[in-house]
Amino acid sequence: MSWGLLPWSELKHKKMTYLQLLEQLQCCSKETLQQTVTLYSIRDDEFTPAYMTDYTDSEELKLNRDHLVITY
Repeated sequence: MSWGLLPWSELKHKKMTYLQLLEQLQCCSKETLQQTVTLYSIRDDEFTPAYMTDYTDSEELKLNRDHLVITY
């Protein structure tokens, strides 16, 4: 698998679902799956390791309750 950057105009309207993420991960080698989960910010041009996953609660105003999120 190789990574490529998409122009902002294309990326702006594309959002990855967890199903799409799972499909991508299932294509990865064992070596890749043992690497640290890392998020890339196109805006800031920087990499950040993911810390954990969590679910939003009833106090969250931007997402529905019980939405899976990756924290970093």
